[in-house]
Amino acid sequence: MSFILFVDDDKNILDGLRRRLRSARPDWEVRFANDAESALAQAEETEPDVVISDMCMPGMDGAALLTTIQQKHPHTARIILSGFAEEEAILRTIGPAHQYLAKPCDDVLLIETIENALDLRDLLTNPDLRALVGGIGALASPPTTYANLVKALENPLVNTEELTSIITSDIALTAEILKLTNSAYFAIRQKITSVSQAIRMVGIDTLKALALFVGLFHSFDGTKADATRMMQLCQRSQQLGVVATLIAEQEKLPKEVINVMPAIGMLSHTGSLILYAYRAKEMAEVIKRVEREHIPIYIAERDQFGAAHPEIGAYLLGLWGFPSAIVQTVAYHHHPQDTPHSQMNALTAIYVAQHLAREVAIEHRTGTAPESQIDLEYLEQLGKTERLPVWLETARLVEEKYREMDQ
Repeated sequence: MSFILFVDDDKNILDGLRRRLRSARPDWEVRFANDAESALAQAEETEPDVVISDMCMPGMDGAALLTTIQQKHPHTARIILSGFAEEEAILRTIGPAHQYLAKPCDDVLLIETIENALDLRDLLTNPDLRALVGGIGALASPPTTYANLVKALENPLVNTEELTSIITSDIALTAEILKLTNSAYFAIRQKITSVSQAIRMVGIDTLKALALFVGLFHSFDGTKADATRMMQLCQRSQQLGVVATLIAEQEKLPKEVINVMPAIGMLSHTGSLILYAYRAKEMAEVIKRVEREHIPIYIAERDQFGAAHPEIGAYLLGLWGFPSAIVQTVAYHHHPQDTPHSQMNALTAIYVAQHLAREVAIEHRTGTAPESQIDLEYLEQLGKTERLPVWLETARLVEEKYREMDQ
């Protein structure tokens, strides 16, 4: 049984939701509260799976309510459903709310949003990890990227290209800006998957409010060694996105797939960022085991945490309302064989790119090409085995360019 809690001070709205949802989803236990105090009392009693709250209510508003829910019930999916459009108040919901839906909200969209949140429980079954990820209000950025963003935003002549360069170099910033842009607050009909497009849509003033006033993009406060690992992770993720984009172009995949590949490269390691930020000591042990036993990192992560970075990152992105295609690609980027498809797609490109990027890095460091771990049977099913040499040369070229930039 799934427990859904709606909170709104307008009795007519609650009555309408009660009538419509009772017939549409009889398998849900749906409860209603007309103020935050009543909602918190019911949450203590039922431990809801999803809370959907209005923003503007007397006393404690929706942002404050979801902040308390976040602290007391971190596993609960938190959604704002509101017609309130004052920018400062809306920006306050970005941290405590996983998603923002605008009134009037179509019943199909509302039910689909709730169902997606409920389905995510099957993706990440470990309750402790669900509570950890569900309680995250914003991801942390390494200090250098945060400082670069603040400095850039202080320049009145800063342009979209400069901001895009900073944001796309950082996993947290990429995830946060795409999350914000796809909020219903901006009334965007299509899903935005390009950072430059997101910046243009949000506007520099709103981005500045997020970075400086709301403090959503806050810097990582861990050790210098952990911050260095996060920087390396961001750089490798960006490189992975570049390789995947070039492979997608070479294989003439649809333009919408090619455009999303840079973001997917960064977002594929959202789960790694979470583990580095919140389970640093355990991740240090994971890395030692990977280096000692030469096993894939996701295997060591699952042994250590009960889940690995693909499903952990996908769970957070799903809560944040990212398109299901991106969530699935992040979740299965180490095992594309587990999803039904017979043609090359974004998942194939990111899967191949991550292996090739790793192989050329080892080759450059040791002077010897390692044995490839790419599943050739999978590529053969897609009719792409003979393309591997071309893709490998692409990965080598990207590796050389990145090393030139580091010099």
